[in-house]
Amino acid sequence: MDNPNILVTNDDGIYSPGLKILFDAVKPLGNPIIIAPETPKSSSGLGITLHKPLRLEEVNVNGLRMWSTNGTPSDIIYLAQRIANKIDVAVSGVNIGDNTSIQVILSSGTIGAAAQAALIGVPAIAFSAAVSSAGELEAVADFIAAGARAVVSHVMRRGMPKGIDVLSINFPREFSPNTVAKTAEAARLRYEQYLDERVDPRGGKYYWLYGEQKNPRPGTDVYVVNVERNIAVTPLYLDLNANKCNAHDDLHDLINSITTAIRSLFPP
Repeated sequence: MDNPNILVTNDDGIYSPGLKILFDAVKPLGNPIIIAPETPKSSSGLGITLHKPLRLEEVNVNGLRMWSTNGTPSDIIYLAQRIANKIDVAVSGVNIGDNTSIQVILSSGTIGAAAQAALIGVPAIAFSAAVSSAGELEAVADFIAAGARAVVSHVMRRGMPKGIDVLSINFPREFSPNTVAKTAEAARLRYEQYLDERVDPRGGKYYWLYGEQKNPRPGTDVYVVNVERNIAVTPLYLDLNANKCNAHDDLHDLINSITTAIRSLFPP
């Protein structure tokens, strides 16, 4: 690709440090275009906006020029085509919090943006990190940027792995010389969901939905990221028909490139 247009988006909003980490990661690879929600849109999934007009505003956030929108991460895929005519690659993240398990993947705005791009034929990668704050994300920014650059560079040179629509990359909260990337299937459930009923001062009932983490099964994305503290590479296939696509064998070189990129940041 000759100076490809790389869409950089997220669901955490324009002020998230994950945008700059991803922008810095892909800037050497092409022409990055940042479009992000004006406010956080976590758990927006594949939702698109049909009940109000979408608006775009060019803004400067901490010295970084980008577009802000009142729409969802999925809306951004279509807005991007208005700005750039053609998007060659879409990258989403870096999300504050890992997006592991089918339960979380299906509601994630970060992965939703990537999936929406994949539906219209754009190679798409979602990046998330098992951190709980912007500060924790910034503390491991160099490692995440190195890993993200390795993934995007690989996809731009060789295309998406055969039969794969979206790559979901989940980074651990800390890195060491022993940190490696692994293919990992998505766990089915990460949380046991509960509904907490309460009563307001006027006697009306209201509810809080919350979850308690289940023990993850070895080999799943939840286990690789949160127990092993490694990088989980989860290939996603968007065809919801009842069949399976086995693409893990085609990911060997990509896995090695991520591990090599991370280890290059440590002294020999």
